[in-house]
Amino acid sequence: MGSSGFWVVGALDDEDVARLAPAAVPAIEAAAARESSVRAWARWTEDVSLAGGAVPVRRPDGGGTEQALRLLDMLEDSALDALADDAALHVLAWWDRFDARVAPFAAAIRKDNPVAALFHGLGPERAGTLPGWAGDAVLSAAAVNHRLPGVEAVLALAGEERTRALARIGDWPGDEDPRQLLDGPLRVWREAASAGLGVFSSRIRL
Repeated sequence: MGSSGFWVVGALDDEDVARLAPAAVPAIEAAAARESSVRAWARWTEDVSLAGGAVPVRRPDGGGTEQALRLLDMLEDSALDALADDAALHVLAWWDRFDARVAPFAAAIRKDNPVAALFHGLGPERAGTLPGWAGDAVLSAAAVNHRLPGVEAVLALAGEERTRALARIGDWPGDEDPRQLLDGPLRVWREAASAGLGVFSSRIRL
């Protein structure tokens, strides 16, 4: 039995964000700033450029390509997983605190990572404008309102851009609905902004 990668995006009130942020935000920022993360992102950008828009996912024998495995490895390094291992932050406990006014978005892929599927569909330029790192982010209500237009520019795709992104998400291993991966997080962001709530986005492996 293999583990599954889970990605959950939900809404928190600012009081809970204030409790969560001191542990989570520095860890997320440190993960993004690590030299290994910066190098991996640059390599993904180069791989995408050489491949003409998106890295190849499967070899002729059905196995994963080196480029796809590099993308997966980069996004597997979750700051919140590390905090959970140290008992500094229990992500599952925070999922129980999501505000009931906004239904959370949740995705899971066995032996893989839903954030990798989404990033493969978006490409590095778009994915790089999303808050946080590797699917992990903690934002207050004010920050959600401030960042929402940028998130909409990344996820609210239309026409050929949406068709292309959905096709690339569908090419990634796993059976997650590409439309849900693109539309689900955006729904949470929009509903949280309307309700005056913050957002907690987290990716862990169970």
